[in-house]
Amino acid sequence: MEIILTFEGRIPAQRSDMGLIWEMRSAFSEQLRKVWGKAPFDVLKRWEDTNFSAGAPKFIRSTGGHTFVPIYARSVGVGVDLDITLLTGMPDQKPVLSAGDLDNRIKRIIDGLRIPKGHGELLAELPPAGRWYCLLEDDDAVLSLQARLGAYLGSDDPSVSFAVIRVRPHAIAVTQSNLAMLF
Repeated sequence: MEIILTFEGRIPAQRSDMGLIWEMRSAFSEQLRKVWGKAPFDVLKRWEDTNFSAGAPKFIRSTGGHTFVPIYARSVGVGVDLDITLLTGMPDQKPVLSAGDLDNRIKRIIDGLRIPKGHGELLAELPPAGRWYCLLEDDDAVLSLQARLGAYLGSDDPSVSFAVIRVRPHAIAVTQSNLAMLF
């Protein structure tokens, strides 16, 4: 099942700007919360509800008192193909010039889609015991990536971008349990 995620705001070129990455992660979490437990992702909730018994892959991670719930993961047997459209800058400028470092901004979008890698990527001001829905367990679940750039007409602020992330599932290992997630 294809998912389309969106984000409007500043997209940093540097990993050191964790606050902006968490703004993206929060926006994506709210969108992914709406599909959690619903077909075809209900199998993930069933695995969690049974405490990952009978050989179900344990894909949920806890870090710093927070629970991170990925929708796709190598451990689940489903990776993703990402098609990212990044709208940024002003129409009278060349978008790629006003956007800054495009490669790193795409990397930061992927950072916002995945589970944080340890305490170094957590923010001190996060509310305690949060539950975060993430698209990916890790960025190694991204099997292909396509990106395009255009001018963003929705804001007069050239630092504001609008990203559309089209997510298509891709089989890593087909099982009876994950089959519905692929189509």
